[in-house]
Amino acid sequence: MYLVHIPHAGTFIPQEYLDDYCLDKNELTANIYEYADLYTDELFDEFYKKFGGVKSKYSRLFFDAERFEDDSKEEMYKFGLGWFYENAILEKKPLRNTKHKEEIKKFYKTHHENLNRLTKEKLGKFNKVTIIDAHSFSNRSYWFFKKSDFPDICIGFDEFHKDEKLIEIIKNEFKEYEIAENYPYSGSIVPLEYYQKEEKVKSVMIEINKRIYLEDDNITKGRDFEKIKEKLMRIANRIS
Repeated sequence: MYLVHIPHAGTFIPQEYLDDYCLDKNELTANIYEYADLYTDELFDEFYKKFGGVKSKYSRLFFDAERFEDDSKEEMYKFGLGWFYENAILEKKPLRNTKHKEEIKKFYKTHHENLNRLTKEKLGKFNKVTIIDAHSFSNRSYWFFKKSDFPDICIGFDEFHKDEKLIEIIKNEFKEYEIAENYPYSGSIVPLEYYQKEEKVKSVMIEINKRIYLEDDNITKGRDFEKIKEKLMRIANRIS
């Protein structure tokens, strides 16, 4: 059995926290939309309808559910980009103050409590569960992430939690595209209660390069948006 995790499709920051940000409105909006996995909630909608899961309406510039809660364990914290971003994305500059960090952590915790609960429920009912970690990524390099030669599709996983059958289905459906494993991003989310402990909990990250479903502005849906959505729909319909 499966469940889907869509953590980065959202662009919402609650009004009461907007004054924490140092950027002007236009600059903040540009950062939010550049770093959002735009429309992944639409692309992976068939998975969500079929299996349920957790998706966030919040911008990852409010909190990033894919990062470790413990900053000492999070490699991106050294860039000021742990679960609570302190630096901007488009330029290396301060993003916001930290006065509400502990308060905002409640939103982060609620997200993970929901993911943990659903994982536990499905594991108890079916004796196995695979988390489908749904993402997209920019074809651009950032000040904190200097990479190039991006593939069209990135499939991420941890060897301990690898779902080989699902990975082969994904590869087959996207066979006309350039596919890489664990590049430029690696791993896939697993609740800490099960991480490296329970092999019956699998997880596969599907990362889709924005260049194959968005226009060059990284915001407008491209001509192949429906094509990519249909491919993901077919994957969802092949698994149970």
